[in-house]
This record gives sequence, structure tokens and C-alpha cells, in this order.
Amino acid sequence: MRNLSILGETAVELPDNHRLLELCVDVTEERVFVLCGDDSATARMLTYDNQYTLTDECELPFSASEQIMSMHYVMEREHVVVAVASGDICTAGSGVEVVGTVDAGIAACRWSPDDEILALVTGEARVLLMTADFDVLCEHALDEGQEESVMVNVGWGTRETQYQGRGVQQEDEQLAQHEQSPEIQVSWRGDGQFLAVSFVRAGMREIRVFSRDGQLHSVCEAVAGLEHTLAWKPSGRLIAATEKRAHRHEVVFFERNGLRHGEFALHADTQRALALSWNSESSVLAAVVDAGAGVCVQLWADRNYHWYMKQELRGADIRRVVWDPEDPMHVLVVCAAGFTSVRLHSVPAVAHVASTESNAASCVVDGAQVLHTPFAHANVPPPMSLHTLDARVPVRHVSFAAFGAGNGFALLLADRRTVVLYACDSGRSCPQEIRRFVLPGSDARQIAWLESGVVVSLGASGVEITRIDDGDEVVTRSCPGCDSPVVLLSAAPHVGRVLAEDSCGRVFNVSLATERLELYAELPAQCVEFDAVDCGDLGVVVVGRTARNQLYANARLLSPACSSFYLRKDVLVFTTTTHYVRFVAINKGLITGDIPADDEAVVSEARRRVERGSTIVLASPTGDAVVFQMPRGNLETVRPRALVLAAVRQALDARQYREALMACRVNRIDMNMLYDYAPAAFMGDLAEFVAQVNEADLLNLFVSSLRDEDVTQTMYTGIQSQLAAEDRPDGAKPGKTTAVCRALRPVLQSVADASRFMPTVLTTLMCEKPPAIDAALQIIAALGQDQRDAALTYLLFLSDVNTVYDAALGLYDLPLALLVAQRSQRDPREYLPALGELNALPSEEYRRFRIDSQLGRHESALGHLCAALREDADRWTEVAGFIQQHRLFRQGAELLADHKRIGDVYVMYGDALAADKEWGQAAAAYLLSQKAVAQAVDAFVQNKEWRSAMSLASAADSGFGPQAVYDTARQASTVLEDHHMFGDAAAVLLEYTEETEDAVMLLVRAAHWAEAVRCSHARERSDLIETTVQPGMDAACESLEEDIGEIGEGFAAKVERLRAVRLTPLSQMTEMAGVDDSVDVMPDTASMASQFSTFTATLTDISKITGSTARRLSKTKRKAERKRVRGKKGSVFEESYLVDSLSKLIARVRVHQDAVRNLNLALLQFGRAAAAARLQRVFAAVVEAVLRDGDWVFDHQRVLVQGDAGQIDLVDDVTAEGLPATPRLPKPVLPTDAWRISALP
Repeated sequence: MRNLSILGETAVELPDNHRLLELCVDVTEERVFVLCGDDSATARMLTYDNQYTLTDECELPFSASEQIMSMHYVMEREHVVVAVASGDICTAGSGVEVVGTVDAGIAACRWSPDDEILALVTGEARVLLMTADFDVLCEHALDEGQEESVMVNVGWGTRETQYQGRGVQQEDEQLAQHEQSPEIQVSWRGDGQFLAVSFVRAGMREIRVFSRDGQLHSVCEAVAGLEHTLAWKPSGRLIAATEKRAHRHEVVFFERNGLRHGEFALHADTQRALALSWNSESSVLAAVVDAGAGVCVQLWADRNYHWYMKQELRGADIRRVVWDPEDPMHVLVVCAAGFTSVRLHSVPAVAHVASTESNAASCVVDGAQVLHTPFAHANVPPPMSLHTLDARVPVRHVSFAAFGAGNGFALLLADRRTVVLYACDSGRSCPQEIRRFVLPGSDARQIAWLESGVVVSLGASGVEITRIDDGDEVVTRSCPGCDSPVVLLSAAPHVGRVLAEDSCGRVFNVSLATERLELYAELPAQCVEFDAVDCGDLGVVVVGRTARNQLYANARLLSPACSSFYLRKDVLVFTTTTHYVRFVAINKGLITGDIPADDEAVVSEARRRVERGSTIVLASPTGDAVVFQMPRGNLETVRPRALVLAAVRQALDARQYREALMACRVNRIDMNMLYDYAPAAFMGDLAEFVAQVNEADLLNLFVSSLRDEDVTQTMYTGIQSQLAAEDRPDGAKPGKTTAVCRALRPVLQSVADASRFMPTVLTTLMCEKPPAIDAALQIIAALGQDQRDAALTYLLFLSDVNTVYDAALGLYDLPLALLVAQRSQRDPREYLPALGELNALPSEEYRRFRIDSQLGRHESALGHLCAALREDADRWTEVAGFIQQHRLFRQGAELLADHKRIGDVYVMYGDALAADKEWGQAAAAYLLSQKAVAQAVDAFVQNKEWRSAMSLASAADSGFGPQAVYDTARQASTVLEDHHMFGDAAAVLLEYTEETEDAVMLLVRAAHWAEAVRCSHARERSDLIETTVQPGMDAACESLEEDIGEIGEGFAAKVERLRAVRLTPLSQMTEMAGVDDSVDVMPDTASMASQFSTFTATLTDISKITGSTARRLSKTKRKAERKRVRGKKGSVFEESYLVDSLSKLIARVRVHQDAVRNLNLALLQFGRAAAAARLQRVFAAVVEAVLRDGDWVFDHQRVLVQGDAGQIDLVDDVTAEGLPATPRLPKPVLPTDAWRISALP
């Protein structure tokens, strides 16, 4: 859906009395070399620069009367090579030189696209392939050689087997008598691997395909009437030639293997075809034809298997065309007296829509026909159209009206002067021609329809305004105001203007009032298509796309890779070369906001994937549809989420709730959007919402879609949001669904004929969290018979029938439960006896207990069972069993607080707690029962609360005798001793028994030396000092000395190793450690980058992680953590391991401080000063070492950091700043001298 527009035409005339013979282009220096002859028959080569100014001239060593077979600029050699029919080949660069001669003459000549091989056909019909240095690679006769691929014709589908109709024999006879031109043509494929040669053999033209080394590859299918024209498509698929038939000319295509592959007919007035030529990207085929009135150039392009004639270039005595090798839209038209540089561009053939009354039409040019399709009413795929208009002359340019609804359009015909105006309404009717007139000014290449009687044209003399009055008087005025060439006119209906752009990127307004060009905006570069929109306070913004696919909004670059765009009043839509369609709101963000790149990690409604090569045809001005044209040419209409949501938001702002709901339904938009967009407004407008929707099914759909989430924060954040999926807020909105349902339900129940909305009322109940099934059943129970059946059927549709049955049963309404059961798949032989049994129970409380127990509502069941107990005391056994079975002790105690069996409940509670080893709670429960003292005492003992146990056991009313108290004390002591509470175990023995020896032994085990000696003297058992206390002191002294010595040795060894580690450079540590085994090699199936660095501990830059890979990585992390704890020598984890070990040793030193002091005091009491001094000296040495090295150990730690690539390295604190690092180990509290006895030596 695009047309070819002419951006610029530059005509270059040769000096007087010179005629142009041939032309070639130097794309690197942007020069044009022209071979021409003058009246003296001298051949000259003229050089023109990029401004087409003559810069150099030289004579060539042959006559201008010679037929020029080839002229080509060899970029690598920096010279022009000219071959003439007589056989001479000369070069012109730094000098002119004849490099060789072909004795038999040259019949055809063509250089390969890579400038490495020159293909010649001599006058003796021999093929020569030569290098760039003119060394012959191969030579053979043109009509000799064995084909590499031979076509096999089995007769199926051949012309001879088909009915051709009447007159075919006469046509065949005319074609047989057709006189063939002897001209030979050579054409290379774009990659230079094959070349095709067209020549006449035995009266029939034949096309042969040769490989790069000169081997015959194939012979094309014989076609009667085939002409000499030949052009191989650069992309390599097809070879184009022309065929003259009795009633028309056709361009025919052949594949490389010689098979024919389609054709299309040239216009009926074509008398002969002179040449064919492809542009560099194979998108345009130029045909030089004689159309009777003169030679012209027709530019053809194909889409959707149809060939369109997009332009007809006319001129005086046109010879051929030369395409720019690099710029596919730059063509040089070669004439006898000069050449014309024509710059083209493919522009959209669709109106820029500004009005809701616009029919959003497209006008595709196909020669003299205009294919008109109003997309607002019909999406007709090309090459078809809703209307086909005949302009009678090929169309040069199409422009849509910039006023009104923009439905009218103007045509500029190929004669460059005739303008045809068409009017069209906003419906499906065919456009009507309303006026045809001739521009009185200079030849035009573009036009724009500014107002009803005003047409703006762009030609060689610049911009001109033409006014047409009712009397058909045509007046043209030139528009000054621009000092550089104007290249493009564009109607901008959003601002009601016609804008003109010059070659510098400046955009001008064509002012009717002043008849001047007024500067409107400035773009950073010349754009090939642009549009403008009014952004309110920001002013007018001009959006343009350059030939290099850069998209600008005024001076701001929006995208460096834009393939097409469409501008609406509210949003800019554009596609990118990375195959995304993007949406940018027309607001301040268009000028100052961020336009992120196409990142797949970003989830946003502002973009979506499209098919590769898709371009925008139209974005509906008022709807939510975007029409794309695929690379094949077919059309596809999509409804992007951004535009759909924009339409939904507009409808909600306008309180058009039904329209918004239907848009959400059709486009599968979450209906939570209706509430979340403006919650307060929606809740205040519920009555209007119900009145507009007015359909229970639609309301049910809305209510059932509700969930406790704000979709404007999670799913539909707007096209300004560019948050990655993991960065999105969770959007949780607790209670939203329930609040909406509860607010909507009374509105539904208050409308007239509320019974219509009974399903919606039930839906609101079922969608609450949790579902209010009981309330729904109560509403159903109050309905009449007919309504109740329908409502119950709908309720069973919303919820599981078993759940509804249980809810009905839970209401204790047996008839309702029976009604539900009858609509379920339950077996009547099961539910009828069960319901009958419940109905037969005499007690209502007991019936409810049975129902609640069956439904698993145990607390409610216990309440009804306790009520039944008050009616019938014989139910206690069942009550006790139910409490124990379901562990409802607390609830039972509350329900039976004033009952005589409350004590039994607390005893059961205590037993259950004791079974769970919760001795403290069990003791309290036993005490509450007031009849389980023994159990309470035992629970206190097991809970190590010996004082509570002994106070309770020794009470006068406890029922415990002396022996029981003694036994309790011994039991408590044993429990405390088992838990290493030796001091408490000794205290209970000393206080409640006479077991002094056992008590002293326990004090010795607790290292309470002074208390052990005191008890021995107090109980008159001094013998225990010698038998128990002193041996214990000796053993403790020996054990302490051994432990302190072990601590000292370990501390010294680890400090020494730590010094060595910190003094060793990382490079030497690498050599010592060898290959770090903390690096796990990933399997071949895992995708990863090989980026390891010093002491790498994890794999880096994992691009894709599968499930098995993730498990392996988790295993790797666990393994690395084990190695960190292990602290392998030479690894990066060794230093942290050593520091951690030293911290633990220091903690042991602090623990021994009090033990050493207490033991030394006891030793001094018994005259053991030497042993005490020895122990103090050993411990003091360790403490001094700790105090000496402690600060150095913890203040100079190096830490593990994770680098940018994910590797783990060991660095110092300074290097680690700003990097994710493991925390430093904190310095522990160091020991002091408070333990030391200064009197000891």
C-alpha cells in the first residue's frame, strides 16, 4: 500500500554540440562519468561531482561514431573501462590507455558486480571471461557446451496439450515471422556467481546461463517472440526479459534452471521494449519502452503477486537508465542531450486521518489506474480494491485533501502538469472526478490539496500555489521563503496545513495569507515522510522518518530503526526493524520521556511483536485497529492492546460502561480494568453501570472476572510504563472483590424487575471471598417454586454440588438439602436414609451436632453436643470422647465452665499436654482441675521446676507423706542431673534429703568449689573434702591445663598461617592452589559464556537456565558453601576460615576466665599455691597472645567480592568498596585481666 514519490529531479545538460553515448557512476566519490561525442566525432569523457558540476574532461582514443558496448568504473583500480564494438578496450583514470583489443570485435560486454570478472561476447559468438587485469580465464563458443541441468519435458501441462482458443495459430504464425534483433545482452546475478547471455540462434532468441568459471549451467525455455532485453534480478531469483506477442508486450521471468516463472503485461500502447534494469535491492524494475508518443521509463514494483506500474518518467530521446549501485532509490535517466538524476522514495498511499468522518482511504497507483479502498468500511486485500479509478494517463503523484474530513484526493499525471481532483464522501461510494485542469507554472513532481480551490505544487522552480475559481480560471503564485531545495510536500490534516520540507530537514508552512514558506519546525535530517500533530501546551510536533530509518519528533530521536509510522491525534504508532510495533502517547513524553529499546525482558502494552518486515498501513483514528502490510503484500488487521486500552479508558471517562465492557470482552481484556481505572467513580456510578449493561450475562461475566488485584498496576500500566516483569508491583488489593460484590448487590435488587438479575445476585455472593453460599441458599429458599428451581440450578453451575449440599445441610434445613441432593449425582439410596435418620432424631441440638460433626465443623458440633448434655446427662461419655478425639479441650472448658464435669475436662487437657511433653502447661491444667495434685507435681518435676514441685508436694493438704516427698526430691535431682543442672540437683538433695555425699559430688561436677567445701563442713562431713572435693580439684586443674594448652597451640598455628596467607600475593596463591576445584564445569546442554577469572567460584554470564541447570547451580552453591566452611589451603576461602576459627578460640578463652579464677582460689585454700601459679601462667600466656594478635586478625580482613561477570575474588577493603561483598567477621570481645590473682607469682 505504497507509492513511489519523486523527491528530487536534477537535469544535467551536456555542453553544446555534445551527444551522450554512455554513462557510469562512482559511488565512493559520488561522481558521474559521461562518455559523449561532439561534432568532430571526438570521444570525450566528462566528470561531474555530486552537485552535477563539470569538474574534468578528457579525450578517449576512439571515434565517437564507435558503438559503445560497455562503460564501467572499477572501484579497486580507480579507473573507467570502456569497451567499443571494434574490439578496443581502454582505461581512463590517471591517464588514458588502450589495454587490449579483441580482433573479432565485441558484441556484448558486462562486468561482474564485484568488479573481478569481465564477460565478453565476441563478434564470432565466443564467450570470454577475463580478470580485472584483462587476463583470459576461459573462452568457448557461445552455442557449445553441455548443460549441467537439463530440463525433462514429459508433456504434462505443455502448450501443445492445452486448448488455446481461436486465433492462436494465426498469432503463432505472426510470432514466427517476427524479425529478431541480432543484439546480444549479458547480465550477471547479484552475487556474481552466474551470468546470463541472450542471443539469436537459428532464428530464435535463446538465453543461456553460465557459471562464474564459464561452464554452461542451463538453457532457458524457448519462448517465441522473446526480445533482446535482459536483466537478472540482483537477489538472484529471476531473470527478466521481454516477449512481444501479437496483441501485447510482456515482461517474462525465468529461473536459473531455465524454467519460465511468470510474467506480466506492459501497457497496451507499448510498441517495443528497449531495456530492462533492476535497482540494487530488487524492489523496482525499470523498463525503457517506446510507447508510441515517445520513449519513457516505466518503474514497476510487485506486491502480493501483482505488478504495479508506480511511475512513468518521460523525457526527450531517452536511451537507458542507470541505477545507483548503493542507493536503491536513485536512478539516472540517460538521454541524448544529457541525463536526469531522479531520487525516489516509497511513501504510504493512505490518508493522514484527522477527522472521525474520514473514510481512511488508500489510493494505490497502478499506471493510469488508482486503486481506491476506504478502510473505514472495507478492508480489501491488494491487488484488489473496492474502487478502480481510471485517470486515462499514468499517475505521477497522489495527495489527500488537508481540509474537511480528508476524503478527497488529487492526482498529478505523468505529463507533470495535469491535475485531477476527486471528491468522496465518508461512506463506501465511489469517488467522483470533480475537476481536471492544467497547472500553468513549471512542471511539477508533487502536489498537495490545501483547500477546496487551492492546490500546492512542487517542481523545478520550487513551491507554487495554484488557485482555481468557480469560472475555471487558474492562477499560480510562487512561494519564496526557502533558500535550499524543497524535496517533499505533505498534507498535515491534524494541524490543517500543507507542510514543505527542504533538503536540510527544515519544515515550512505553506501560508495562503502571505503566499510564502514560513519556518514551522526543524528536523535533524531530511525525512522522506513526515506528519505533524498539535500537542497543546507543547505546541506542534513534527514527526518524520529518514531514509536511514531514523524517527524524529522535532529534534529528538525517537528510534534509530523505524521502518514505518502512523500519527494519530493521541498516539504515535511505529514499527521497528527489530520487528516490534511501538506506541508513544502524544503528550510531554513524546518530547522528553524515555523511549526504551526493544527489550524482551520488559513487559509493556506499549509494544508488541509483529511479523518480520511488516509495515503500518493505517491506524484507525477513532477505533483500536491497526492495518499492517506483510512483506508478501497481504494485509492483516490487528487490535493492539495499547489502542484497545486507550479506547476502554476513553469510554470509561465518558461513562460509556457498556461500550467499555464490550471492548474488554471482544479483545479479552481483564474486566477488572472497569473498576481499577477509577474505583471511586465506578463505585459511585453502579446504578448507571447496571442500567447501561442491562444484561445479566454480561454482568455475570464482569462479576466473575473480579479478583483482588489492581490490574492498572500489574497488567495495564499504560504505554508510558516500561517496567520489567520482576519489577512490577504485586498489585494486591485485598477485599476489592468482596467490596464490589456487596456494593453491586443492593443495586441489582433495587431495580425494577429485579428477578432478571437473580443470577447476578447469586454470582456476587459466590464471588465474595470466601463465597457466601449460605446467604445464597437463604435467598433461594425465600423464592417461589419456579424461581427457586432456576436459581438453584444456576447456583449449582457456579459451585460444586457437594459444596452446596454441605452448605444446605449446614443451615439445618433438611428440605433444602434434599432439593439440592436431588439435582446432584448422588445416589438416592444413600442420601435419603441419611436425611431420614437426621430428621428422626428427637433432639434439635443433637441433630445439629450430628450435622456439624458430619460437615467437620467440630467446634460448632461441640457447642450443640454440650447443649444436648445439659438436656441428657448420659451423653457425658460421648462428650468426653468427642473432646479427646478432636482435641477441643479449651473449647470444652469454656462451654462446661459451670458444669460439674469441668474438672474432668481439665484432667483430660493435662493428660493431652503431658503426652505432648508440654509439662509446664500440663501442670497448670492439672492445678485447674483441683484433683490431680500428683500429676501436677510430676509435671513440674519433668519441667525442671523443682521448687514448684517440692512446694506442692510438701504442702499439708497435698496428701504426700515423708517418703513420697523424699522420692519426689530424688526424682527431681535425677532429672536436673540429666540436664547438667548440677547446682540445682545438689540444692534439692541438700534441702529435702540427707544425701550429703551425693550433693557434694554434684557441686564438684558443677565446679562450685567453695559451696562444696561449705556444705561438707556444715553437714559435719569433712571427710568428703579429701575423698571428693580435692580429687575433683586435681582432675579439673589437669583438664583445664590441657584445654588451655590446646587453645594456645591452635591459636598460634592459625595466626602464623594467617600471616602467611596475607603476605602471599594472589598470583602466587593461584600457583599454590592450582586449578580451583570450586569451579564446576557445566554440561554441554547448558548455555553459558566462558568467562573465568582469578579464583572463580561460580559460572558466569549464564544466558539460559533450564530446570536441570538450575538444580545444578543450586548444588554448586551448596558445594561452594561447604568449601568455604572447610577452608581448603590455598583457596580464596582460607582467610575467612582462619579468621572464623580464631574467633571461636577467643570465645573459649573468655569462657575459661571465671573457671581459672575460681579453681585457683580453691587451690590456694588448700595450700596448693604451686598448682595455682602454674595454671595461671599457662592461661596468662594464651590471654597475652590473644590480646597481642586480636586486633590485627580482625582489623585487616580481606573480603570475598562478586565481580561484574559473576566471579568470586578475594580483595582488600578498599578494592571492595561499591561491590557486593561478604560481610567482615565482627571482632569478638577480647579477654581482660579481671580473672588474674595478682598475689600469685
